[in-house]
Amino acid sequence: MRRTVAVARRRGGHQLPDSRLYDRAYLLSNALDGIADYEAGGLSVVRRREVELLDVAPGHRALDVGCGRGETAAEIRERGAEVVAIDYSWDAVVLTSERLDGNGSVAQANAVALPFRDRSFDRVLLSDVVEHVPWPMAEQLLREVRRILAPGGRVVVHTAPNLWFISVVKRPLVLLLRLTRRQSALQRFAEYDRLRDLMHPNELSPSTFRRLMRGSGMPSEVWVDADVLRSGSSEWTARWPQWLVRLLGVIAGSWPLRLLLGNDMYAIATPAGSDALTRHAA
Repeated sequence: MRRTVAVARRRGGHQLPDSRLYDRAYLLSNALDGIADYEAGGLSVVRRREVELLDVAPGHRALDVGCGRGETAAEIRERGAEVVAIDYSWDAVVLTSERLDGNGSVAQANAVALPFRDRSFDRVLLSDVVEHVPWPMAEQLLREVRRILAPGGRVVVHTAPNLWFISVVKRPLVLLLRLTRRQSALQRFAEYDRLRDLMHPNELSPSTFRRLMRGSGMPSEVWVDADVLRSGSSEWTARWPQWLVRLLGVIAGSWPLRLLLGNDMYAIATPAGSDALTRHAA
């Protein structure tokens, strides 16, 4: 297991990042994906994808772990499910409470020790959570999720960035962005570099993500999303012709290129013995 932790992220550790880092300024900045969609009252491509994979329905009880600004919890509620949202950050709790406007339960909690009864949720979402939690704690978090998941339930996990992308592709991509004077994209990378050691003790590759999910004790399907360019909605491709975005998207999303070029990694997990898994990786 120690070797696995080292492969996942050599600068790991055994402590959670300081919760004060995830303040209102950070949550409402460009450092967090989807701020433009949030301000418009909608969901980013990634968050829409998460909700579709979660497959919530009226009557479900759903838990949003690491609820952030609350837009995903609000969408889950709009689809008729009872939603409970938790976050390590108090500012996230406040923002989510504002977004839900009293139509859901929101609490500050540490997901490594979930304050819920066994088998009490039909759906659990972990959106951009596991990269913020050191490997041993991430294992415990997933065991806690397994504990609270009802028979026939479903867990959806999204994590980014892909460590293989960061290790192999990021440096030449930054050079290209400098040559083409894409200042907004360069600023996003600079902000990522500034916050990485503070916030990301557990960045994963497709391989280590699969190992982490395997250790949860829940049957899991893990994949790198083939929609590498996020359906052309990325600010980096906003000024490109649509034919070029489609062409590059097909190339970058092909197997095995997406293992290096794709940053959005997903997993679906179910209780042991469930037959609810379906293929999403294609």
